[in-house]
Amino acid sequence: MRTSAHRLAAGLTAALLTTLAVTLPGSPAAAGEPFQSPDQGLVFYSSYPTEVAGRLAAPDGICHQVPADAAWMLTWSGGFGSVPGYRTPDCSGPATELNNVHSWPEGRYLTYRAS
Repeated sequence: MRTSAHRLAAGLTAALLTTLAVTLPGSPAAAGEPFQSPDQGLVFYSSYPTEVAGRLAAPDGICHQVPADAAWMLTWSGGFGSVPGYRTPDCSGPATELNNVHSWPEGRYLTYRAS
C-alpha cells in the first residue's frame, strides 16, 4: 500500500512540475509585474491589464523575440536609440521603429533588435 502511495505522489509531483514548466513565462522577474514609473531599461508591456511582459537592460544589437503578449514598450534608460520591430522570426524583412509606435496588436511583431 505504501509503495503505491509513494508512486502516486511521485507521479503527481512530476505532473505538477511539467505543468509549471510549460505554463510559467521564461522571464519570471517580469511576469505579472505592474507598470512602475520610473522603470529601467527597455520594457515591454501588455495592454490589459498593464503589466510588464518583458525587459532588456541595455542595447545589444541581437535579434530578440518580442514577448507574445506585448502591446507597447517604453525605453526608460540604458541608451537605447533604435528599436526596430519585425514581423518575421529572424529579424529579416521590413522593420517598423517601435520607439515611434504608441501601441500595436498583440502578436504583430515577432522579433526586435535594440541598438
